[in-house]
Amino acid sequence: MAKKKAETCLLYNGIPLVKRGNVIVYGDMNDKYHLRMTILKTKMVKDIEIATHIYLELVSDTNKTVKKAEREDLYEALDVGGFWLEEALNGNL
Repeated sequence: MAKKKAETCLLYNGIPLVKRGNVIVYGDMNDKYHLRMTILKTKMVKDIEIATHIYLELVSDTNKTVKKAEREDLYEALDVGGFWLEEALNGNL
């Protein structure tokens, strides 16, 4: 019997971070809230594509947007969104 390979994903501050196309999901989709970030603009730096404009949404498990904002880079988006997600999951919304 073949062993199943354990699935791994990228973690940021111990929380899953998954990218598909221009959408990045931060958090567990099975939790009550997760953060969805959509990359709106990018620029090339040498041969690497860098996100320069990101739309972020705090989304509930019923797929309703609770909070939204736009930020200029991924670091700022993760900083604000991470705070929102932590507060929402702790019930301090």
